[in-house]
Amino acid sequence: MFDRVFIEDLEAYKKGLDKRDFHFCNILSNRITMNAVFLKSKEFALVGAILKDFLPNFQRLDEEQENRARKDLVKIINTYIKNLERLDCFLILDKYSEYYDVFKQHFNSNFEKYTENKDYTLNVTNFCLEFLKNELEENLLPFSDNMLIAGVLNEISRTSQNFGCSSHQHILRLILSYFSKIQEYFKVLVLSDELKHKEWEKRYESYKIKLKTNIQDFELSETYIKKSLEDLFEFIMEWRFMFMRLMNIVPLMQQQQIKIPSRIENELKSMVSSAISKELEGEKK
Repeated sequence: MFDRVFIEDLEAYKKGLDKRDFHFCNILSNRITMNAVFLKSKEFALVGAILKDFLPNFQRLDEEQENRARKDLVKIINTYIKNLERLDCFLILDKYSEYYDVFKQHFNSNFEKYTENKDYTLNVTNFCLEFLKNELEENLLPFSDNMLIAGVLNEISRTSQNFGCSSHQHILRLILSYFSKIQEYFKVLVLSDELKHKEWEKRYESYKIKLKTNIQDFELSETYIKKSLEDLFEFIMEWRFMFMRLMNIVPLMQQQQIKIPSRIENELKSMVSSAISKELEGEKK
């Protein structure tokens, strides 16, 4: 009965594509993931994540390529709607992978020409995941400035765009992307001065364990995709819950009080005091 909600979201997304209103499409993709959480649908959440994932690529396409990309994406959405009753993660990812392979060659500048080489992308992915595992194990980076996940995601995404990738790497990219999103919220909560920050730290560590297990289990198998769908849904669900708790992360970060080291604070006070004294002495003269 509630499937109609998903269909109407997709129809609205299609209208946004038709009008080239990609900001609206981004809002709709977020809405799809939120409704997927309400409906407890992992498949709907995956569709929302995929529709959000491709949007930044439209700006890399020329007018002719963009028109074709928009039309072909509408066809994929129609396929999802047509097969709603038997929609599963494999159909969703397979259609997206086919679509991605067609347009990835247009993501690069005119100076770049790469031959499809998915084996190389797999090699880079394994290298990056091994690096990520070691970094997570050592845990040396300061939490406030930790951009490790985003950095690894950047390299895997770049090689995927240049050389192509499999459905397994697409869902891996989504796993990293949505973990990165919730990590930014946890930074605000864990680094706060409130007493409850320890509880948020425990929750963050539980998600971090899930991420470690996922990247440890990465392989080109159906089992990995099925397991990743579970993990992705948990990350998406926490991301939407965080949005309901804290709304947009950017204003929150701007509201954070900037802490000035005591030495610098004292020096500033001394400078201000000295300037005021000189000003008063000048007035007396």
